Amino acid sequence: MGKVTHLKSDFFKDNVIYDPSNDSNYGLVPLEMDEKSCDLVLQEAMQYGVEVKASTSEKSASSLRSVQAWVIPNDQNQSLTAEILSHAVVELNKVYNYKLSHIGEIQYYEYHAEDNDKYDWHMDIDSGIASSRKISISWVLNKGFRGGDLKFFTNGGEILTYNSTPNKLVSFTSFINHSVTPVTEGIRKVCVAWVYGNTWA
Repeated sequence: MGKVTHLKSDFFKDNVIYDPSNDSNYGLVPLEMDEKSCDLVLQEAMQYGVEVKASTSEKSASSLRSVQAWVIPNDQNQSLTAEILSHAVVELNKVYNYKLSHIGEIQYYEYHAEDNDKYDWHMDIDSGIASSRKISISWVLNKGFRGGDLKFFTNGGEILTYNSTPNKLVSFTSFINHSVTPVTEGIRKVCVAWVYGNTWA
């Protein structure tokens, strides 16, 4: 599989609704998912995912995050995961009301207790193409692990814990600060994705 491309999707143009006459909403939006879909995503990650070194623009990458990562194809014609997530975005954007263009990266992460894997506080907005990330998606695909809590830093200065499960993913506006606490037992398996649109002004 070659480099992931960031092509605009006709599916988004035809199906993801944006109403410029209404305000957009910022925050966290959960979405109920079918556990069968979860199993398909996990199977596809194992079969077609390409392992990559988890990277970040931070100089202290090794201290910011510790996780194993695989890239999953993001083309609906090649990937059930992309198809499942694209339909999820249709529902999510009924709440967000963002002008969206496509799903960019789709990745599968494993956080291992034996490695004390975690992801410290960060935002998904960055320079370059990451400046146009609008929605971040986190979908835990398994049970039977401890730790690995997904935490958000709210505008009021509070820390909110909101974990997804195999039957519920959590999405959030990409500029919200968040972290994953160290996994203390088992393996936390999660699908993450970023939905793109106009660069934030």
